[in-house]
Amino acid sequence: MKLKINLSQRLILIAGVIWLGTAFLATIARAEDGADGGKVYVLTNMLAGNTVVSLQRNQDGSLTRLEEVSTGGLGSGPIPLPLPIGGPNPLDSQDALIATPNGRFLLAVNAGSNEISVLGIRGEGLVLTDKVSSNGEYPVSLSVHGSLVYVLNSHGNPNINGFNLDDSGKLTSIPDSTRSAGSPTADPAQVAFAPDGNTLIVTERLANLIDVFQMTKRGTPGTHAQLVSNNHTPFGVSFGRGRIIAITETNERVPRIPVINGASVSTYRIGATGELTAVSVAVPDHQSAACWIRFTPNRQFAYVSNTGSGTLSSYAVSPRGDLVLAEEIAADTGGPQSVPIDLAITPDGEFLYVLSSLLGTIQGYRIERDGTLTHVSSTDGFPISVQGIVTQ
Repeated sequence: MKLKINLSQRLILIAGVIWLGTAFLATIARAEDGADGGKVYVLTNMLAGNTVVSLQRNQDGSLTRLEEVSTGGLGSGPIPLPLPIGGPNPLDSQDALIATPNGRFLLAVNAGSNEISVLGIRGEGLVLTDKVSSNGEYPVSLSVHGSLVYVLNSHGNPNINGFNLDDSGKLTSIPDSTRSAGSPTADPAQVAFAPDGNTLIVTERLANLIDVFQMTKRGTPGTHAQLVSNNHTPFGVSFGRGRIIAITETNERVPRIPVINGASVSTYRIGATGELTAVSVAVPDHQSAACWIRFTPNRQFAYVSNTGSGTLSSYAVSPRGDLVLAEEIAADTGGPQSVPIDLAITPDGEFLYVLSSLLGTIQGYRIERDGTLTHVSSTDGFPISVQGIVTQ
């Protein structure tokens, strides 16, 4: 017996099939949107071969490992210590791995081979596009503004050097861009462009100095000024509203031995000609070795990682740059043995990720509306040499 279907029934059947297909595709799209909230990138800094690990950031803040791509260079490996595994935090720096503002490239330091690598961010994954000499010894920090890239070399005679980054991901050294970054014992920690690109900051950790360079139209550092840090061991740099800059102060009187519960953060205002004027002076967080610092995208809160305490602290920040300690312990990253170092905040301000380097994990936290942190994920499998994290 054959089933007869008239024209109207056929049209209804076809419409139903189309509706089901459309609904199915929409469900897939929603599932994909729910699974992929962005990316997190981590620099392994391994001596045998430096790599960048790419992770998918899910909507709930959890991370899924996607790939591991070689930088083509060598990391530093762990700090040589009288321990079989060595020690974490080998670079003693912020921004060993950075992304360009347009989201097209990652730039990474290769401290073990004195090089900088550029990796293109493609739909299919990361692709190495260039690798060049850092023009110094032991590169530890990078900063980018537009097509300008500056690297900080911390060993030997510390220096900064400039490069132009083109659209294909190639670096070209800028003539006459090399400048001293302190004495051989200064151990500088970070190079950082102010948001307008007119000022370049360098923190000289063990010299207790902050270098301020005014950039010329040629992309080279011009006028140079120095000021003494408000507390010992200036380390990480982050920029707030307007022309506000925040700098952590680890407070080490002996290298790598901080004053217990003596860490602090200072804020400054960058003047029209590049001078720094203190706003909040050495505001303590009552923790040990505050090193890395990041502002939320709305600049209302700043978070620091306390390497010696195994904690994160939070500060509330006023529009004029005044700091008030919000939470002495905003999060416990796994106790003092976790050794939290680099941290990064997602562009939407929803999540914060920190490297618990001695544990080999990334700890993830949701940033609540009031600035408190809620632990949402822990991702393991990273080497003790890990240093540098970027979120997108």
